[in-house]
Amino acid sequence: MGFPTSEQYVAMLDAAAANGYAYPAINVTSSQTLNGAIRGFAEAGSDGIVEVTTGAGQYLAGASGDAARGARALAAFAHEVADGYAVTIALHTGGEPSPLIRVA
Repeated sequence: MGFPTSEQYVAMLDAAAANGYAYPAINVTSSQTLNGAIRGFAEAGSDGIVEVTTGAGQYLAGASGDAARGARALAAFAHEVADGYAVTIALHTGGEPSPLIRVA
């Protein structure tokens, strides 16, 4: 299934709110933790949310330390991997306000 469109994600959240449940959410910092999170969602038969924090983005960017670049790189990888599973995976950045994230 892979990643939902914006409209599908809103529908997921609306359904959860209306029916009194929540989606599991996991912070990921690498391709290994991303694969583990997606596999866990799939084994549980549950849609879920993966999150990349600014710190993880900086780590993923390597020597450049550009948090947005690192987050985009993991997102591109995540889109490819998630398509191989029968669950929907939403991806978002951390909730903390940060000057490290900028619109590309």
